[in-house]
Order: sequence, then C-alpha cells, then structure tokens
Amino acid sequence: MRRMVAILIVALAFPVFPVSASEEPLEFFIEDETVIHQNETIQFRIAWQNLVGFERHFSIQLNESDSNLSIDDLPVEWTRVASGRLGETTINITVLPNSNFETISFSLDIQCQEVTNWKYTHSVDVHVSRWSNLNFEANDGSSFYVQQNVNFSGAVNISNKAGYDDIVKVFFETDSDWSYGFSEDLNNDNEVHLDLAEGGYVFVNFWIITPSIQDGKPLAGDGPNFDIKAQSSLDNRVVSWTFNLEMQTFHNLTIDMVQDNLSLEPGENGGLNVTIRNNGNVETYLDAYLKYGELNQDRIEIDNWTVALFDNKQYSSLDVNESRTIEIGFDSPNINQGKFDVELIVMPQSFPQRAKSVQVSSLIDWNRNGSLSAIGNTCKSVEWDKTCQQMVTIENTGNYFEEYYLNIVDDTGMMFDVTNQKIALTKGEISDLIPINLTTFTEAEGLLPASATLELRLSDGMLLDSITLLSSTAPRVNWVQENFEDSVNNGRLEVVVTMRNDGNTADGLIVKMTSSYFTDMTFIPPDNAIVEDNSEYIRSFEVLSIEKGSNFTFRAWAEIPDDQNSDGEFFLNITANSRLDENNPVIISVNSSFDSAQKNEDDSGTIVNAITDLAAGFFTILWAWKWIILATLVSGFMINKSLRDRISRIEEKSRLNQQITEVKQPEDWMAEFGKKKQKVPEIAQSPEVPSEVFTGMFQTIGGQRKPVAPPVDTDLVGAASTVLDHHDSIAVKNKLDLLADDISKGEASEPHSANAALPNNPIQITDRTVPIKKPEQKVPDMVNIEDL
Repeated sequence: MRRMVAILIVALAFPVFPVSASEEPLEFFIEDETVIHQNETIQFRIAWQNLVGFERHFSIQLNESDSNLSIDDLPVEWTRVASGRLGETTINITVLPNSNFETISFSLDIQCQEVTNWKYTHSVDVHVSRWSNLNFEANDGSSFYVQQNVNFSGAVNISNKAGYDDIVKVFFETDSDWSYGFSEDLNNDNEVHLDLAEGGYVFVNFWIITPSIQDGKPLAGDGPNFDIKAQSSLDNRVVSWTFNLEMQTFHNLTIDMVQDNLSLEPGENGGLNVTIRNNGNVETYLDAYLKYGELNQDRIEIDNWTVALFDNKQYSSLDVNESRTIEIGFDSPNINQGKFDVELIVMPQSFPQRAKSVQVSSLIDWNRNGSLSAIGNTCKSVEWDKTCQQMVTIENTGNYFEEYYLNIVDDTGMMFDVTNQKIALTKGEISDLIPINLTTFTEAEGLLPASATLELRLSDGMLLDSITLLSSTAPRVNWVQENFEDSVNNGRLEVVVTMRNDGNTADGLIVKMTSSYFTDMTFIPPDNAIVEDNSEYIRSFEVLSIEKGSNFTFRAWAEIPDDQNSDGEFFLNITANSRLDENNPVIISVNSSFDSAQKNEDDSGTIVNAITDLAAGFFTILWAWKWIILATLVSGFMINKSLRDRISRIEEKSRLNQQITEVKQPEDWMAEFGKKKQKVPEIAQSPEVPSEVFTGMFQTIGGQRKPVAPPVDTDLVGAASTVLDHHDSIAVKNKLDLLADDISKGEASEPHSANAALPNNPIQITDRTVPIKKPEQKVPDMVNIEDL
C-alpha cells in the first residue's frame, strides 16, 4: 500500500502535457551546418525534449553521408526520455586529409519506439574550410586611464597569417552601457567588415564616450571591460582583444541642502545647517570658509555681528558620496533691526577650480509684544463714596526694550482712573504694581454694575493686550427705627415697631423674637411678610424688597410669667437682620416686672416634694450616663484579663530559661588555646625621615625634577600626518613610474644565473616511504530515479 501511494505521489509531481495524435512526440535541436578542417575531428551536439505526457524511446541512425566524412559515436540503443524531460548527446565528425575545400553533407534518421509511423530526418551541411590565423597585435588586459565626459579614441591592428586572403568581421562585446563604436562603421550596426590580404594587417579605429561622474560613479580606477572580436570568414573562428578603461580621479563637492535664512532675537545667537556631499569618485578633504567682501576666514566679526563655521572637520576625509553637515553660527548685536549676509565657499582641498558657493543670511526679528495681568480681584464691589484700587502689572513678552502706556475705554457705572505716564520695560521685565482707581458715583444706587476695558498699547499706539475690569457699587444698609411703642394689657407685654429703609437699595429684614422666660408669644407681621405655615405662635418672619425710603410696621406680644417663685423682670428681645448685611442687626428690647406666685402647700409636703425631686434627679442622671458606666465596666474586665495573661507568660518564660541554663554545655576545647600565654614579639620601630630630607636625598642622586612637556596640538598632528601620507603616496607612485619605464625599455628582470645549475628533470626519492595500498571499494551503480 505504501509503495502504491509513493508511486502515485511521484506520478502527480510530474507535469502533464496533453497531446493529440497529430503532434510530434519528440522535439530535436540540431544545427543545420558546421565548419571543419581537413583531417580534423569535431564534436557535434544533438539535443531533444519529450513533449508528451508519457515516456518515449528514440534511436538515431545515419541515413547518408559523404565519402570524405566519418560519423562516429551514434547511440546504438534506444534512448529513454521521461515526460517533459530534456537531454543531449554529442557525436564525432571527422574529415579525411585529402578532402576538398567544399561543402558536403550528411543526414540522420530519428525514430520513436512508441510511435512506429513517426520518423524525423535532419540534414547537416559540413563546410570543409581552410585554417584561419587572425591575430591582434596587442596584449590582452591593457588598461587606459580616461577622464569623464570625453571621447576616447583608440586603434588596434589585426594581422592575417593564414596564407589566404580573408574577410574579417570586427565587433564589440561588453556589459557596459557606455556609447562606443568604430570609425569605419557607416551603418551604425557596431560592426565593420575588413578585406585582409594574406600576410597583411590593418588598423581598426574605435571610439568610446566616457560618461560624466554622477554621485561618485564611476569610481576612480574603475571602469568597464571591452572585448573587440574578429571573426574569420574562412572558418568562423573568433579572436579577441580585451582591454579595460579606468576612470581618473575627480575631486568634487556639491551643496545638497541649505536651511532657510536664520531669524534671531536681538543679542541672541543661533545657527543654520548646510549639507555638503562628495560627489567625486575619490575620497577628498573639505575646505570651507566664509567670504564677506575681501575677507575669507572661518570667523568674521563686523558691525557687532559674529559669524563662524562649526563641524567642518577639515582634517577628516569625505568618502565617495559621503555627506557632512556643517553649521554656520550667527551671533547678532543687541539692536532691534539688522541683517547680515555672508557667502559660504566649499571646495575639495587643493582644487579651488571646483569651488561651490551659497549665500546665507541672518535677520534680526523684532518681536514687539506685551501682556497685561490683573493681580487678584480686590475691587469686586466698592462702598458708596469711597475709592478702591485694583492692581495690574505689565510684562514685556517681546525681545527688545519697549515703552508702554495704559488706556481706559468703555467705562460705565463707576469712575475708573489710571496713570498716563509711559512705562519702560526691558526684554522679559515685569513692571511694578500699577493701581487702577475705582470710585463710585455720589448717591449711586446699591449693586449698580460697573465695567471698563483697560488697554495696553505701545508708544506708537499699537494695541497689544486688554483686560476687562468688573465691579459694582456696594449696598449701604441703614435701617432706622422710626416708631416704637410698648404696653402691658391683661398680663401681656405688647409691642408696636415701625422700621424705615434709609439705605441706597431695596432691602429686606429677617425678624426674630426671644424672651427671658418660656412663655407664649407671637408676632403679628405685616401682610407681605413670609411666615411659617400653620404656625399658631409666630416667632420669626421675613419681609422682602423694601424700597429705600419705605417703611413697614409689625406688632408682637408675649405673656408675662405668673408662676415664678420669686419676683423678677421679663425681657422680650426682637432682632432684625438685614438680608444684605447680617453682621449688623437691629436689636429692640423691652421689659416688664412681675410678682411671685402664692405658696399654698404645707412644710411636710414641701419636704416630701424636695426628697422626691432629689431622687428623681439622681435616677435621671444615672439613666443618662448608663452607656458610659457600662463601657467603663467592660473596659475594666478586659484590662484585668490582659494583666493576668501577661503575668502568666512572664512566669512561663522564666521557667524555660531556668531549664536551658541547667543543661550541661559541651566542652569548648578551642577556648583552651586562648589560655596559653606566649610572649608577643615586639615590632621593631623603623627610623622616621622627614619628607623634606628624603626629597633632597632623592634629588641629589637622580637630579632635579624635569617639567613634563605639554601635549602636541591634535590639529597639528593631523596636519602633519596628512602631509606625510601625501609624500609617501608620491614616493610610491615615482617608484612605480620608474619600474614601468624599465619594463617598457625591455629591462625586465631575468632568472638568476645560478638557476642554470639546477637539474631540468629532478627525480623524487620515495624509497623511504612504503605506501599502503587501500582495498578498492566497489561503488554500486547509480539507481535511475526515472525507472521508479
């Protein structure tokens, strides 16, 4: 079962090609012609592909052939091809030595084992050719240094040493996208055909246009490879000449980014960034400076302006296509207006002809601003015929010295007054407290609203800020007792009161009544009063909205006590509180005397009543304190229990400590070592030498202390290293130039004369070693997976 599943999976993995009876079962790829020389054997390739969804077997047989040809190594058995698979083989073709220079042919018959009626015959033309012998008279691997964006012209000669005239096709082969061609190419097909006589030679002129260096490419010393090939018309043999083009060094810089012009506050500093990139094809050093008029420096100070370069790193090289951001710092003078323009010049070091420049500038931005703030809200209301001061402050939120003044507009309900003097403030300064006087109008109504807008302006009238001041005239409370009458009728104390509002606004009163003895009493309020509902005795009432100058009358009575044990005075107190000012009430107090009540009870009764009253009072006090007495008893029980428990724990702990002490302790034998008394050796005292004496002795032997040389400046070290590296590279190039001149003159190095004494065919001595012959292992034949 597993084998069947495996076969099924393998079968599904192969591609399925639908085929009909009219389609070819196999497709063959065979050249129609080939070139061969006399007495030469060449290999001829035959390739195939199975186009159907089933395996096929085919055979190849020679159909016919010229007598001068010999066809060998044809497959003698059927060749198996799986579905969709490709394959190939080679046969050998040999021409006899005395064959004529002509075109002869042979044909092959191909048959399929599964399709018996299918047969494919292919004929091949064999051109028996003379031997060509073309040569480029130049060595392969030549290199030429070229500059960017130039037309490089060259020439190379081709010789014909075949003994026969030849027609040569010359063409380029390269992976480069540079423009190239031949001078003799008239139809612009990048080929030239030359008639080359036997033993002659001809020069082929070609040209290559080098591109401009963009973003560091092509790199210095780098360039494409070119092959100029020459194909003979005799036997189609191709010879080639290979050379390289190497781009020369090109130092260049570009300015990729410049920040916008810098805005500064007076007396402040800042910087803007400029990004420089090495778009040459070799690493280079950046040379940057500032230009202002005739000045070319890294730092310029003119008209209290200071401009300087930062982070240019002139001693650090820039790699190809590497960018660097330098900062141009500006320090502005403390003035309110100004502008400074400067030119930044950047160039590769020692290449001023490739300098680039950009104009940068800085502008002083005069920000004129200010803010106005009120300190608290001290004048929420102003009493009549008085003046209140509201404090404000001014802050200079601009960036330069300014002069301000305050202006009041849209004032209503009250008089507002502020100073008209100018207030001078520096940048960020806050003024002292400035008073705004608020004064009420004469005989103004109470609670009269008032408002005003306070404006902050510059000395030239420009409005910067404003705030709104709100206030009101405070109400003046003045209730006057216009009329008062009291009398005693039928055991009642009766009162009639008339109140008048002499304040500056409508007001109301809250009237309350109290007495010195608990007795029946009530108010008889006016009709517009507010009292408690369904109340038999009115102890308080309220009247609202009594206009100024208006009055109202109310009455009250109280029963004079008649059950007191002694004579006394009965007081009836009436308190009237204004709704606008509850802290200043109007108090009306009347009084009346009364006599004590008659005693009809006897003495015994009096004593019994007294004892009864005393017992009742005692039980009343005891019942009132019942919970406190209960809590005290419970707390006492709990404290007593905790003390007994603590005593038990202390006794138990003492008993345990006594048992632990009685246990015999093990012998501490280590302590015995401490009992041995040995003499402690005394440490010898070292002689003490004063520090001044020791310093003098050391300087006498070693000499005075030499001062430490100061460290060398890192910039100087970097500059010296750059100069030394430059001289080293020049010295190496000079040695290479001398060596190249000697080679071009034929003065190449030859082997040492002592090498002639060495044997030409040295014989190795291997008798000292005995090789161990390993048994040959038979490798099993590879299993053909297609047979599965």
